[in-house]
Amino acid sequence: EVLALHLARRAHITVADARIVDSDDVPVAVIRRFDRVQDAVSGEQRRLLFVSAATMMSLPPGDSGEHSYTEIADIIRQRSADATPDLAELWRRIAFSILINNVDDHLHNHGFLHVEGDLWRLSPAFDVNPFPDRARELKTWISEDAGPTASIAALMASARYFGLSHTRASEIVGDVERSVSTWSTVATSLGFTRDETDAFADAFEHDERAVAQRVMV
Repeated sequence: EVLALHLARRAHITVADARIVDSDDVPVAVIRRFDRVQDAVSGEQRRLLFVSAATMMSLPPGDSGEHSYTEIADIIRQRSADATPDLAELWRRIAFSILINNVDDHLHNHGFLHVEGDLWRLSPAFDVNPFPDRARELKTWISEDAGPTASIAALMASARYFGLSHTRASEIVGDVERSVSTWSTVATSLGFTRDETDAFADAFEHDERAVAQRVMV
C-alpha cells in the first residue's frame, strides 16, 4: 500500500501520507489519518466528518450489488463543494487502479470529507493496493456499460461523463502511466528486496500499460 500511495502521489493524486518504519527489524506501514486537523488556536486535533461513497449513495449495509464510478460522479455533481476537480481526480484514480491492478476498489474504499452544510469533497485516496495475482476486474465498474473489466479503452470512453475532453483525458493517462512506469525504482527506494519487487511485477507490467502508452498525447 505504501508503494501504491507513493506512486499515486507521483501521478498527481491526492493521497494519505505514508511511509515504512522499522520496528524490531520488521517493516511497518505508517499512514497518517487525513480526517484529523490541528486547530490553529488551541493546537488540539479535531475530527473531520468522513463518509464512504457507499454511505453518500445511501446504500443499505451489506449491499453487494453492482455499482459504478459514474454513480459516484453523479454524487459529486450533486454534493461536491468543487465538482470539476473532484470529477477529474476520480477519473485519474480509476486510471491508476487499472494500471496497478488495484481490484479492491469497492465503495467503502472511496470517501468524502465534509466541508460545510450539505457540501463535501473527495477525500484523499486510501487503501490502494497492487494485486499481482488477481484477475483484472474492478469491484466498482467504470460504468454500467463497461462492466467489471479494468480497461483503459473503457475508461477513455467514459471521459466526457467526468467532464474531460479526449485531449485532457489522454494527458491524465500519460501522467499516471509515467508514474506507474517508475514502480520498481520506487519499490527499491522503499526497501523492497529483489524477490519482493519481482513478486509484484504482474500488477504493474501488463497489456493495459501498452494501451495507456498508445493514448498518451
